[in-house]
Order: sequence, then C-alpha cells, then structure tokens
Amino acid sequence: MSKPRTPRWPAALPRGLRPKLLPDQVRDLGICHLENLDAVATGDATEATLWQVAGAALTWSKVAEMLQLGEPEMHEQLELASTLIARYGRTGRVLFTGTEYQLAKTGVQVMDQLAEIVDKPTAVIAAEWSERQVNALEAGCRQGQAA
Repeated sequence: MSKPRTPRWPAALPRGLRPKLLPDQVRDLGICHLENLDAVATGDATEATLWQVAGAALTWSKVAEMLQLGEPEMHEQLELASTLIARYGRTGRVLFTGTEYQLAKTGVQVMDQLAEIVDKPTAVIAAEWSERQVNALEAGCRQGQAA
C-alpha cells in the first residue's frame, strides 16, 4: 500500500500573476491622496490628515521597497512626512513651507503610479505594516504631549 500524497501548494503566486487592485480602488486612493494634499496646502489639514499623509507615505514607500521601484521618490515622501510631523509637534499646525508642496505633488503622482501596478497581496502587507507604524508614531507623539 502506498503512502497517501499530500498536496503541495505553491508558497505564493509569482508577483506578475497576483491580482491587482481594482480600478475603483486605484481611483479612490488617488482621490484620498489629492484630498490630503489639498487640505495641507490650503491650511485645512487636521491632526487626522497628518496621520493619513504619514500613513500614505509609509504604505507606498513599503510598496516601492517590495517592488524595488520608486524607492528614492518615496524616501523623499517619508522625509516630508517626518518634517510635517515635527512641525506639527512644534506649532500645532499641518502645513507646507517652501518647496514642500511641489515635492508632495510629485509624491502623489508616484503613489498613484505604484497603486496602478501593485498586486493586492503586496498592497495589503504594506498597508498593515504602515498602520502599525502610524499607530506607534501617534502613540509616541501622545506620550510626548502628556509629558
């Protein structure tokens, strides 16, 4: 009698065969990126907007790292998000100064391009990682304010 065979599943589909984000998901992400950009540019941004901007920068920088595409541009977005967070800590305002608006506009374009090419599993991994990072940053800021 032969030993029963156990099925062998591939660890994961190759990236090119994985499902992509749906067109409406890509569109909605683009709208969110533009709404956040506009809120900061017009002075209407809140603390919640700040964390959304930071979350987007973290998410898409992780996607860029995983896809090995657009990493330098997303590193600039991480630096910009860090600058916005530090400025908010000092002034209580979320705003762009100098050339930051142009840098953020470029970042929106790069994030939108990444959203068009990323596969869903990679996007989910990056979003979950980003959420943990933002939660930790926000908790650290709250502790600093309480001290």
